[in-house]
Amino acid sequence: MYIVKFTDHGLADVKSLPKNVRNALKKEFEKKLMIDPKGCSEPLHGVLAGWFSFHYLEYRVIYKIFDDLKAIGVVGVGKHDADASADIYRKLEVLAKTGKLAESVLSTFRGFSIAPPH
Repeated sequence: MYIVKFTDHGLADVKSLPKNVRNALKKEFEKKLMIDPKGCSEPLHGVLAGWFSFHYLEYRVIYKIFDDLKAIGVVGVGKHDADASADIYRKLEVLAKTGKLAESVLSTFRGFSIAPPH
């Protein structure tokens, strides 16, 4: 089972969702994302190559998988929208192009380590 870590942007996105959506999304994470993060999502392309998109209703959860840590780094949650300025993918592409997306993930996982097996 994978753990989920949120960047500051990802956490802010989740907190901005309606409470019923947040709760339902948490259940979807536990049922699908934390069990099989690659099998329940789509790999992204272009500037966001290496990232994945999990779909829940009209929302998209964008994340990177760290198999060696058994962790998922969520960088954004939002709607896929025809309005480019509101689209979650476009917002993250801008961050990726400036290096701020990778920087936010590194900051989130700084000091995180794999627990030794018991």
